[in-house]
Amino acid sequence: MRTDFRTGPLWLALASLVAASAGCVAPCPDSGQVCTVAGTGEAGANENEARATRSPLYGPMDVIAWPGSGGSFFIGDWNNHKIRLVEDGTVSTVVGTEFLGDGDPDFLEREGDGVPGIEVALNHPTQAEWNPVTGKLLLPSWHNHRIREWTPETGHSVVVCANTAIDDGNGANAGFAGDGGPAADALMAFPNSIAVDPDDGSFWFVDQKTNHIRWVARDYSLIDSIAGNGTSGYEGDGGPALEASFNFWDSEDLQPEPSGSIEYDGARFLYVADTTNHAIRVIDTADGTIDTLPVAPEQPLTGGTCDPSALCFPGDVELGPDGRLWIADTGNHVIRAYDLDSGVLETVVGTLEAANGEDGLPALETALRRPHGIDFDDDGALLIADTYNHRIRRVTP
Repeated sequence: MRTDFRTGPLWLALASLVAASAGCVAPCPDSGQVCTVAGTGEAGANENEARATRSPLYGPMDVIAWPGSGGSFFIGDWNNHKIRLVEDGTVSTVVGTEFLGDGDPDFLEREGDGVPGIEVALNHPTQAEWNPVTGKLLLPSWHNHRIREWTPETGHSVVVCANTAIDDGNGANAGFAGDGGPAADALMAFPNSIAVDPDDGSFWFVDQKTNHIRWVARDYSLIDSIAGNGTSGYEGDGGPALEASFNFWDSEDLQPEPSGSIEYDGARFLYVADTTNHAIRVIDTADGTIDTLPVAPEQPLTGGTCDPSALCFPGDVELGPDGRLWIADTGNHVIRAYDLDSGVLETVVGTLEAANGEDGLPALETALRRPHGIDFDDDGALLIADTYNHRIRRVTP
């Protein structure tokens, strides 16, 4: 009887190698295993390499699942100043050019439906969000101090918030203004995370440097603040969210990273990663009050070192398919999950040590390095922007 060589160990090893090099998740078939699905582990850029696991990233700050796409996802490729799209293991740029900037050379992005995204220069894109109502990607352009919208059918990008004049290509018009008027006329400073209302398509975003959370109507006809008094601090729990203070911006940090993240539960509550306060705040959008979730003890940060028993500079929050609130505990180099009913906080990915964990290991044996962004794909798999390892990791559900 002839043996089928395709069932032998050599063939299986070769098949696994081929799948890994193609950017597939086949090498991690078991639940709870972690594999790289984009990035090489080294910082860099390679515009000619289409294979996602052979195309270097540079400090990816976020990963954004594309719902209904069969597993495709976007990457906020921070230091490459691009939004990348990974489909079927291949990567392409959808917004951004080889140079940083603030739009296309003729500024036509501010008219009509904009211009092709690959003609639009960005300056450090951050935590984007898919709008399921409009079918478009909302893109905070952090150093541009404005928000853009990308349409998959046309590939065009258009400025939708803070459509102000450009003086130097680096967002010269940063500030805080425009509440009560059209979003196009507003000023903002370092916008970061976005959370979308799945019922009407309106959204909230973190106006990082001004320590506000602002709301924008679906048609961009109105912008308003819903939380934050504009000062840096940690006050206001139990009272009106507009009188509370956040600490999204450490004034002593001369080179701050994106900070502050928000997630909406689709019904009433807005969860806020108050990053430099090492806390998760919750805003009741029905009555406008704010409080702190009792996720973990206070972070002492003794000697500037993170205490792993508490959250440390949480960078992102997402509600998972299991109903828990998942947290990118950036300073602790782990992903945690908080049960909103029982109050139990669990470490689900990472070792609490900063390292570049190898693929194929169980989640709790896979080291990360300052992960900033997380999301869940159509299969319920956790996607992680393993920022300082310059990778996107996927945890098999």
